[in-house]
Amino acid sequence: MKVLAIGAHFDDIELGCSGTLLKHKEQGDEVYLLVITHSSYCKDGEFYRSAEDAKNEGVKSASKLGAKMICLEKDPLVLLPTEEFVLDIEKIVKKINPDRVYTHQPTDTHADHAAVGAASIRACRKCHEVFLYRSNWYIMDSSPNDNFYVDISGYIDEKVELIKIFESEMKKVNYTWVDFVKKQNEAAGAKIFVQYAETFHIVKMFWK
Repeated sequence: MKVLAIGAHFDDIELGCSGTLLKHKEQGDEVYLLVITHSSYCKDGEFYRSAEDAKNEGVKSASKLGAKMICLEKDPLVLLPTEEFVLDIEKIVKKINPDRVYTHQPTDTHADHAAVGAASIRACRKCHEVFLYRSNWYIMDSSPNDNFYVDISGYIDEKVELIKIFESEMKKVNYTWVDFVKKQNEAAGAKIFVQYAETFHIVKMFWK
């Protein structure tokens, strides 16, 4: 099975669905990561992580995941789900030909996440399976509609280690995202009577 996870920035995939990807890896599936932006930007005159740091962290995480990583190197904060953007993603999708795609929810309140979610759903229209994941702690109107749960109880420690690789982001928030995501996965797990789970919204799923 070929699995493609799409994220707007370096760390989105790890925060949202890396437990599930670790599970795919263990069962022998091919895992691909598509990161859309170089993930560096300035805001109000303050410079956030460099593109080099973000990519180095992403490469390290992909290596631990046993995944092949592609980055489109687009600028963050200006993404729009244009047809040109859809075609950029579609070229990668056609090349990989994944059996399942994990991507952002287009209702995410982070504009980059929403743009990637909307564009990738269109770019993956010919893929058999498309699942939407939660990126982090941004509130989304559709989050109660998550209808697919993955037991990641055996992978939560590895997931935490993957998130911690992104020091350039985690240090800015004093690693609070790690604690939040772990509690979020614990709450999701309680709903299906396991210790930890990741949740998704199914756009489509194909049973061969």
